[in-house]
Amino acid sequence: QGMVCHETYKDLTGKWLNPSEVEKNSKGEYQKISDKTVVKVGPSESMSKSKKNVVDPESMIKSYGADAVRWFILSDSPPDKDVQWSNQGVNASYKFLQKIWNLNSSVLNRSDKKTTKTLEEDFNDEFNAYILKITNFIENFQLNVAVANIYEVYHLINKYIALKVSNNCLKNNLASFMSILIPFTPHLANECLEKLGKSRI
Repeated sequence: QGMVCHETYKDLTGKWLNPSEVEKNSKGEYQKISDKTVVKVGPSESMSKSKKNVVDPESMIKSYGADAVRWFILSDSPPDKDVQWSNQGVNASYKFLQKIWNLNSSVLNRSDKKTTKTLEEDFNDEFNAYILKITNFIENFQLNVAVANIYEVYHLINKYIALKVSNNCLKNNLASFMSILIPFTPHLANECLEKLGKSRI
């Protein structure tokens, strides 16, 4: 398994600093929060208590939720490679999961449309092709590639929301999408499935 890595920081005396003790100033330079002195940024290394480059998972989960932290770690790199920790990355993951929640709400609140068989068949074909790929990636432990394709499914569903596809078709495919998300974001996926009135597929 790969290691979770983070930049290292030292103050002017050579003392290791925890990431929570460091901030960027208006010039984009790293400085010590307590006295605003310059901080030397070292290479990204495996998190260790001795070098203090450890991020407290509890604080991240409290700020962003367990699903966002898990999503970031799984999307960043293959499981056998090192993960470069990034607070910005976790924040971006959190924002994407908010989009998933909003997508679910958009489908639930959408006015039904008169559709055509051809349009729904096109949607189902495109959707199922992605689901098959994602399933294969999960089975082959290519989780970061699966995540990349999940982004594509999100865009696909958004595209068809704007077209004349029936709500029933959207809800069925969205429920399948949430089931695919369960290994990655179980809390969000199950909450969305409950809102859709669906059980795990």
